[in-house]
Amino acid sequence: MPDKLVGDAMHTGLFTCPVDAPMEEVVRILCGADVHALVVVDADGYARGILSHMDIMAHYGEALYERKAGEIMTPQVVSVTPLTPLGEAVKLMAKYRIHRLLVTEPGPSGSVPVGILSTGDVIRDIRGASWAWKWD
Repeated sequence: MPDKLVGDAMHTGLFTCPVDAPMEEVVRILCGADVHALVVVDADGYARGILSHMDIMAHYGEALYERKAGEIMTPQVVSVTPLTPLGEAVKLMAKYRIHRLLVTEPGPSGSVPVGILSTGDVIRDIRGASWAWKWD
């Protein structure tokens, strides 16, 4: 059986913010939506980075609310497409020790975000597999 694809396991409910979003707004979105990361996009909707809880924590004690999303985000984002084999995506997550991959499709001026594949999505996929745990 061929490997499942990222598109089979990813979630498409993306939360985004503009590059110039004030950090106060970013924190409000993260807390209100109970998500761990936002996709940072430019004015045309192309992905420019990811802004996660860990990115914010790295600036703890600083004047965070005087900053913009683009200053705090991680710009070097590991991404895959919906047609990437799920096993390959999981290996990337393990290799880079990251909890989420941005899922994009190419656009004329950059990568268009279409979903996120998180470690939780992978675990849910494993749970739905046609095998059961055996405890000895």
